Amino acid sequence: MIRIVKEMPWECGKGWWPLVEPVAVAIDSYNATYPDTPIEVSQIKQKNGGLRIYHHNAPDEIRRLIDEAVATAWYTCEKCGSQEGVTTNQTGYRRTLCPACHAGVRPRIGRMHNIKIQRNNRNTTTS
Repeated sequence: MIRIVKEMPWECGKGWWPLVEPVAVAIDSYNATYPDTPIEVSQIKQKNGGLRIYHHNAPDEIRRLIDEAVATAWYTCEKCGSQEGVTTNQTGYRRTLCPACHAGVRPRIGRMHNIKIQRNNRNTTTS
């Protein structure tokens, strides 16, 4: 059974949904028209700051739509959809954000930094 792409979970920020939606509509339409050779989409997500649409058996016109969405995502804030001043951070968890959304992101601090080590001061005496 082929999954309906519009009903799949899209594991990316809402800012990219307008990029994914036309691709999903095109794939679902293609699959309805050609049920014997459907396009299989296994996952749509953000990875390393970029949009990923994992698919199999897509014809050239659908691949072009996917490639355009993936390329445009690099210049689109994954949180709000803005295309003004968008950058992808190169350290830590990579995200593609506009300056306003990036300012709202708190840095991730590892758990080790939050642990307080308590030491027992034992006075040992030797006899």
